[in-house]
Amino acid sequence: MANLVYVIKRIKNMSFKGLAERVESASKKANKSKLATFLDMSWCGFRYGAGYTDYDVIGFYKLNSKQRKTMLTRGKNNKIVKKFNNKKYWHIFNNKNEFNTEFAKFIQREWMIIDKSKISDNIFRNEEYIKFKQFVAKHNVFFAKPCDGQCGKGIERVDLKDLESYFKANDVDLDKCKEIVKSYIDDDSDIELKCLFKCIIDNKTYLLEEPIKQHSVMNGLNPSSINTIRVVSLMNNKGNVTILTAYLRIGNGINVVDNFNSGGMTSKVSVETGEVVEEAVNKEGKTFAKHPTTGTPIKGFKIPYFEEAKKMVIEAAKESKEVRYIGWDVAITENGPVLVEGNHFPGHDIYQVAEKLDENSIGVWPEFKKAIEL
Repeated sequence: MANLVYVIKRIKNMSFKGLAERVESASKKANKSKLATFLDMSWCGFRYGAGYTDYDVIGFYKLNSKQRKTMLTRGKNNKIVKKFNNKKYWHIFNNKNEFNTEFAKFIQREWMIIDKSKISDNIFRNEEYIKFKQFVAKHNVFFAKPCDGQCGKGIERVDLKDLESYFKANDVDLDKCKEIVKSYIDDDSDIELKCLFKCIIDNKTYLLEEPIKQHSVMNGLNPSSINTIRVVSLMNNKGNVTILTAYLRIGNGINVVDNFNSGGMTSKVSVETGEVVEEAVNKEGKTFAKHPTTGTPIKGFKIPYFEEAKKMVIEAAKESKEVRYIGWDVAITENGPVLVEGNHFPGHDIYQVAEKLDENSIGVWPEFKKAIEL
C-alpha cells in the first residue's frame, strides 16, 4: 500500500516531458522498445519506489530483481528522510545563515550575512554596508552565496582586484550603476565597491564567506573548485551514529563548484581507508580515469585527514537531534577538515550510477537498512 501511495503521488507531480525523455534514454541503452521500457519502469516504481530518473540513472533496465532490491531509490530515500528528519527543523539546513550559526565550530572560516531587513531606502547609509566594508577589507577574495541556494547554484567568486570580471559576468553596465549609486549618496569614494554591494543585494547573494584554502593534495586533483567529500551519516533511534557512505565530488576544471548537478563528477570513497575506489562519473554518464584538466589519476586517490573528517561528522551529527539523516559536505584544508554545508535531504543518485554497475553489483540499501536497525 505504501508503494502504491508513493506511485500515485509521483504521478500527480511528475513531469511527463521528463518521463518521456527518460523512457527514450533507457530504451536506447537497453535496446528495448519504449513500451517495454515504460512498463518495466512503471513496475520498478511500484515495486521498488524507483522514480523514472532512478530507472535511467541507476540503470534498473540492466539489473536483475535481486540487484534491484539492493538499490537506494527515491522512494526509499524519502522514507528515511520522513522517519529521521523532523520537518520543523529543516530550516536549519535550508538557510545557510542558520546552518553556519548552528555548526559554527565546524565551519572554521569567517562569514557574514547581509540582513536585508536592516537596509533602509539608502542602502549605503546603514550598518549592513559598514559590516560589508569591514568584511571585504579583510578578504579581497570571497564567495557570495544565496542563503537558500542548492547544488552550488548562484554562488559567485568575487575578487576585488578584478571586479570588471564580476560585473561582466552579471551583465552590469558599470557607468549606469555608478549613476544609480550617486543617486543614493553624493560621494564618489569607493564607488565601485558601492556598485558591488548593490549588485550583491540585487542578486540576493547575502551570505559572504571567506574562501576555504584547500589542501595542496586536493588542489593537485583539481584547483578550480573546492573538491568536497559528501559524507552521509545517520543517527538511529538508539542514538548510534553511522557513516553510511562517502563520495568525493570533483570540479570539472571550469566551474567554481564541484556539484554533480552543476557539471562536476563523483567517485566512491572507502569509508574505512579514505581512498577513492573507482573512476569518476559525471551526470551525463561519462567516466574519468584521470581528471580532464590536471591529469591526476582518480581511482586510488587518497584523501588527507579522512579519519579526522569522519570524527568531525560524527560529532556534528550528534548535535543534530531532530535531523538525523544528513549529507555533510566536507572540505579538506592544510589544517584538517571543515564543514561546507549539510543537507537534510541527501541525494541518492550519486551512490549508484548505471555506468559503474555490472551483473555482480549491489546497491547501498542493505548498509543503510543495517544502520537504521542497529
